[in-house]
Amino acid sequence: MLTRLHIKDFALIEEAEIEFGPGLNAITGETGAGKSILIGALNSILGGPINADLVRDGADKCVVEGFFEFDDNQTQHLAEIEVPLEDGQLILRREIHNGGRSRAFINGQGQPIKKLKEIGSALVDLHGQHEHQSLLDPKLHARFLDAFGGLDDDRHQVARYWRQCRDHSTRLNQLRSEHDALVAEDSLRTFQLEEIRLVGPQPGEEAELERELQILENAETLVQNGLELHDLLYQREGAVYEQLGQVRRQLDRLLEIDLSLSPQAVALEELIYGVEDLARHLHDYARKIEVAPSRADQLRERLDGLRDLKRKYGGTLEQVVKYARQLSAKADRAGALDAELATAAQQRDESLSQFSACCLTLSAARHQASATLCKSLVTALGELGMAKAQFHTELATTEDPQGPVERAGTRFAAGEHGMEHVAFHISANAGETPRPLARIASGGEISRVMLALKEAIAGRDLVSILVFDEIDSGISGHIAAAVGRKMQALSASHQTIAITHLPQIASLADQHFSVRKRQIKKRTITEVVALDEKARTEEIAYLLAGETVSDTARQHAQEMLR
Repeated sequence: MLTRLHIKDFALIEEAEIEFGPGLNAITGETGAGKSILIGALNSILGGPINADLVRDGADKCVVEGFFEFDDNQTQHLAEIEVPLEDGQLILRREIHNGGRSRAFINGQGQPIKKLKEIGSALVDLHGQHEHQSLLDPKLHARFLDAFGGLDDDRHQVARYWRQCRDHSTRLNQLRSEHDALVAEDSLRTFQLEEIRLVGPQPGEEAELERELQILENAETLVQNGLELHDLLYQREGAVYEQLGQVRRQLDRLLEIDLSLSPQAVALEELIYGVEDLARHLHDYARKIEVAPSRADQLRERLDGLRDLKRKYGGTLEQVVKYARQLSAKADRAGALDAELATAAQQRDESLSQFSACCLTLSAARHQASATLCKSLVTALGELGMAKAQFHTELATTEDPQGPVERAGTRFAAGEHGMEHVAFHISANAGETPRPLARIASGGEISRVMLALKEAIAGRDLVSILVFDEIDSGISGHIAAAVGRKMQALSASHQTIAITHLPQIASLADQHFSVRKRQIKKRTITEVVALDEKARTEEIAYLLAGETVSDTARQHAQEMLR
């Protein structure tokens, strides 16, 4: 429910605050007083178009704020469509600067105008001479038909299976693309993996092979030098070992004189043993080295193979081994994909079958509901002064050889909302062919169609606020009374705001506001006044009698209010 509308510096309105109530809210006033300004202000916070001319002369900007409150059922629905409520409340705000720039706010947070429009269309249906939010949008006609026929659950089921089909098809296409890519790479992958496996690289082996090759390439030098060092240390005449023996004998003679040299004698003995051990090690080392040209060739070939792998598949052997693991994983993945493809295809086919069945069920129900809706609306429009009106619901389908739905051997296209494109057609006068609703020029006729339609789906309509701007255009007498009664009945389930010239409608309102124009300090301003019982009697009497209000008019007004 729209509880409050605050307007500042908007056109002729310097500042106004209107507190709307539940049920039927009537707004009356003289022609030109500024009633349409109220609709323009409200439309601005519903994301409607604006221009800089709306800013009151002398002001930098104009501001419009709407305060909304919702019950638990409405809160749940609005949460589903991501309307950001705070404790069941919502504040929409629009600022329009005199340069033409505007800003939108939702609960105090800046938002794009597009978001404001999305939320506004979920909250309010506004019907005026030039603004019709939902009835003139053919994309929403299916929603109206489904609401009338109580088919919301069927429509939601169609949408659910459509999303499943879409998701399963997307998954299947992804798997197929992956499978095709792996198949295309299969020959190259097999070749690369086999090439790496034939060499069988081991991380770190390259350094060991290079060390071994270096030894083999210098084997003769190592043998020769090793044996020479052995001779120099131990074997030849005057070797280091022999000279150290002479030193030991001389030191023994000194020890006979001075035992303090004992540590030096021990150190010398260790040195002699060390030279002997070193000589023996060098001798064994030289004898073990083999001069093996064939082994060196094997090592060179192995190293060339490893370097070739590094050049092709990575800068190090670790990277080559890692790449081989990746190739092996892809090969395993290619084998597993066949089973995944089969499962995904089965899931897609099952959801497609369920989607098709739900579309056919919804289609049959829509055709049945369509006939009933047309009869109901023709009757209701007759009561609203459109006795010659014809109403027709067109359920158009599109044949498609690849479509998901088959009926009587023919395949049809289908989407999230089913297999039909629903469009309302109407002829307001006798002898005219029904045409799309959007081509009707009369805003009053459109508003009466919406009134009749809203009455038909009152208990199932998700939009809870209705605004009618001069729905009474071109009607009077008993037709006006019928319009008023229907609006009053509709206001039991929808908060209804009606700008009207007719006392038959205004007298049925739960809240009544008067829009007045007056001059203050040579400037024209528009005011909105909430009427009490006495003022309301006077206002309705004025609507009945015109400029001169008689006692008879007042008595008539009181009777209408009673």
